[in-house]
Amino acid sequence: MINRIFWSIIIMAALGLGLAVAAFLGVSMGTFIALALIYAAAAAVFASFAARKIVRPLRDLETGRGAGGGYREISPLMDKLTRQSQLIDLQMSDLRRSQEEFRAITDNMAEGFALVDTELKLLSYNASARKLMNDEDSESLQVLERAARAALKGQHSEQEVEKDGRVYQVLANPVEAEGKITGAVIVSLDITEKARREAMRHDFSSNVSHELRTPLTSIYGISELMVNGMVKPEDVTAFAKNIHDESGRLITLINDIIKLSQLDEGVYEPERADVDLYETARSVVERLRPVGAARGIEFALNGVPAVVNGLPSVIDEMVYNLCDNAVKYNVENGRVLVNVFLHKGCPALSVSDTGIGIPKEHQDRVFERFYRVDKSHSKEIGGTGLGLSIVKHGAAVHGADVSIKSAPDRGTVVTVTFPKPEEPAENREENRDVK
Repeated sequence: MINRIFWSIIIMAALGLGLAVAAFLGVSMGTFIALALIYAAAAAVFASFAARKIVRPLRDLETGRGAGGGYREISPLMDKLTRQSQLIDLQMSDLRRSQEEFRAITDNMAEGFALVDTELKLLSYNASARKLMNDEDSESLQVLERAARAALKGQHSEQEVEKDGRVYQVLANPVEAEGKITGAVIVSLDITEKARREAMRHDFSSNVSHELRTPLTSIYGISELMVNGMVKPEDVTAFAKNIHDESGRLITLINDIIKLSQLDEGVYEPERADVDLYETARSVVERLRPVGAARGIEFALNGVPAVVNGLPSVIDEMVYNLCDNAVKYNVENGRVLVNVFLHKGCPALSVSDTGIGIPKEHQDRVFERFYRVDKSHSKEIGGTGLGLSIVKHGAAVHGADVSIKSAPDRGTVVTVTFPKPEEPAENREENRDVK
């Protein structure tokens, strides 16, 4: 474009100059035209060269090669524009990198993150937040919208929503700039485990209150009758026995609660030591054999020595509770088999009975505190409802696995598998020497 403008100017100037010279010298029109064309061609070549020289710095600026080197008058301006262009490129590169880092962080967050403007238009969100927004009619999306609207009014919002079996806490806060609310930031937290623990704690408190109130009410009622002289002399012994039994039940319950608390808090009196599962099982069987014999229940112990490095009292309590349950929930003249063995080098113990069994729908819950499959039957046989919970917590302390296999009227088998014991350091040294 510039070249064409230069050519037009030069040709017009050449023609004008040629006419003037021809008039002055009296040259013929043909000669004048020939000279004018030669002059115009030369001028056009010069104009094209000059135009390229002028335009080149601007083109160099556009391509980023620098400017001003070929045109001294505009060199300072071109150098400044070049530096500004390079600075803008650097800032854009930093901005893209920051955006990529932000996206990488938010996409890998377990917490949901979303940013909206004042019109509730989504500006940014990550994969975790998308889980709560994948259904336009879902309750979770409505909760998110309510939280965002509250934040846009300048309020902090906290709400909870349940989706796909998970519980989420939704937090929303306003985003301000220069004293004005420009949007809202929303964070969702998966609090399923926290909610589950709160529910368990509530259930535990309710169950403890009930379990403590029952024997205390019985003791108080009987003692009140005796104090008021309303018990016949021949009945005093029976009433005293009831008080003794209920007191024993209360003490057992309190002891079990203390044991569970110690397991939960990691407070253990004894230090870890090597414990032979077979010897522990043998001791427990001998202690419970008279209890089983009263109902015609036969005990049998099979197995091999299996050493576990753990807390002796906790392991003894685990084995005792398993065998005690096998007696309590067994049938008259039933059988209890305790087996100690090694499973792929791991010490293991199983306790099986011929009792009433556990329906499949209850098997995942029998290790919960105070959970009973048949509450009426459990009341008849006694117990605190904490035995299997102690077994589960004791297994967790030792890194052991607990499994249960049962069916109604076909008995129950509970198996505890401990981790494979570590090889003593001196043995490792000996094996290294042999190699």
